[in-house]
Amino acid sequence: MEHSEYIKEIRGSSTAILFIHGILGTPNHFNKFIDIVPEGWSVYNILLAGHGKGVDDFSAASMRQWKSQVSRQMEMLAAKYESIFIVGHSMGTLFAIDASIKYSEKVKGLFLLAVPLKPFVRLSAIKGLLKVIFNRVKPDDKIAAATEREYSLKPDKRLWKYGKWISNYLDLFFEIRKTREKMRLLSVPCQVFQSKLDEQVAFSSVKYLEQGNKIDITILEDSGHSYYSEADYTLLLKKFQQFCADKEDEK
Repeated sequence: MEHSEYIKEIRGSSTAILFIHGILGTPNHFNKFIDIVPEGWSVYNILLAGHGKGVDDFSAASMRQWKSQVSRQMEMLAAKYESIFIVGHSMGTLFAIDASIKYSEKVKGLFLLAVPLKPFVRLSAIKGLLKVIFNRVKPDDKIAAATEREYSLKPDKRLWKYGKWISNYLDLFFEIRKTREKMRLLSVPCQVFQSKLDEQVAFSSVKYLEQGNKIDITILEDSGHSYYSEADYTLLLKKFQQFCADKEDEK
């Protein structure tokens, strides 16, 4: 599966929407969402450095590089558009929250999926990743299949190579702690969707989210970190469609 960024710039548009995927993730996570974006909005579905390639490429990337990439993107968008909306998944939500605080006069709304304010990696998440790495995903294993779709790196069975990822994950945990401290500064209207069965994010992340202002939290009862039940995914897309429609009406 190809993992690449998608950019659609609308000449004369005053509105842009930025999509930011998670760690090990892919811009493909947002394909169905992009179909819903109003025609007059410019779309920036970015690929973070080190993603969409190999294990070594991810190891060579860093949290500093990812944050710098998002910062440069936001600087460009803020100079070009009057209104910016941000959609994030997992780690991408941390960058979205930070950007909305720094550019509060430009960012008009956030749509966040699986905000990892308290990580908790279940054994099922590790097993799922191993199934992907060793090409052992069965068609009826919905969670592992979702992990495979979300995983943007070329599988490499040489497990010792993954030890180099430790520093990136330590930096992620540090970024999570910093984001928890910023939640009271969040003043942009924000819709958040947390999955009850998330294998990588503790459900208690909700208590930190509740510290923010203008946050509307929806619980997806039968979904995980990357896997969504049919009913939950239908709800998610319906909510996003309404999110876009409401923002169009506010313009």
